[in-house]
Amino acid sequence: MRTTPAPAVDITTIVPELAAWRRTTVRLHPRPGRPRPADSHIGGPLLAVAGAVRPTCAEHPMEHDGQLVPRPMESVAQFFRRDVPEIPYPADCDLLQVHWCPNDHCIGYPDSEYGGPAVSLAWLDSTGAADESADNPFSRVDPYEESYTVRPCRLSPERVVEFPYVEELPGELMTRLVAADRERDLRYQYALSVARGWKIGGWASWHATDKRNLTCPDCDGAVELLLKADSSEWDGASDRWWPLEDRDLDRDALDRAYEPTGADVGRAGELRVFVCRDDVRHQPVLDIQ
Repeated sequence: MRTTPAPAVDITTIVPELAAWRRTTVRLHPRPGRPRPADSHIGGPLLAVAGAVRPTCAEHPMEHDGQLVPRPMESVAQFFRRDVPEIPYPADCDLLQVHWCPNDHCIGYPDSEYGGPAVSLAWLDSTGAADESADNPFSRVDPYEESYTVRPCRLSPERVVEFPYVEELPGELMTRLVAADRERDLRYQYALSVARGWKIGGWASWHATDKRNLTCPDCDGAVELLLKADSSEWDGASDRWWPLEDRDLDRDALDRAYEPTGADVGRAGELRVFVCRDDVRHQPVLDIQ
């Protein structure tokens, strides 16, 4: 179990209109371990589901039997509906498996460009699946960016209330919040708004760029945050996101808790996966901050 400290102040008592912008995110709190194929987890073996085919990357082929063939993508995470019901699973699915190609890809969107691992989402029905793993038989083959290696981790999901990054707010409300933040030294962006670490849903931060107008590549519809893959669990800007249970750890254990998955995206940044609000099976939209 991991516990996020309560905020130092209830921001809605200072700016009441923010109550309407409250969202709940699921902090996943990954920690190195040995998850089973039938567990929700990050890294590690995925559940083998009949008919599911491991996605491949043709842009970064591998050599096999003297030929270049598309390389299988690496397993990143899997989530069962029973553990994370906040994920917008299709009606006939109860399992989400996430893969990525551990190499940099350049993907252009109307309002932005993305450079990082290509991500594939598989929405599956686990009914009747045996407790067997769908391991990649060609794991750790070249080409391979070491920083995109994901260490197997168990999860301790925790529901936490978030408020939006300030640029998400309409002009007048944003002005009032910024003024209150300065007057009271609330450190809103760091301590009261968007949670650090791997998480499901909630708000996205735009700390490295201005807010981007992301839309679905398939239908041009609205998208919402599905998953954030973070390089660390918290940062030095605020103790707010440092779990209480990790504060008395020795140095080695603290290092593992701080960077539990070992993955480093966007030079100590965060990779965000957005999905279409109308059909999560449409292509995901990727962004790194």
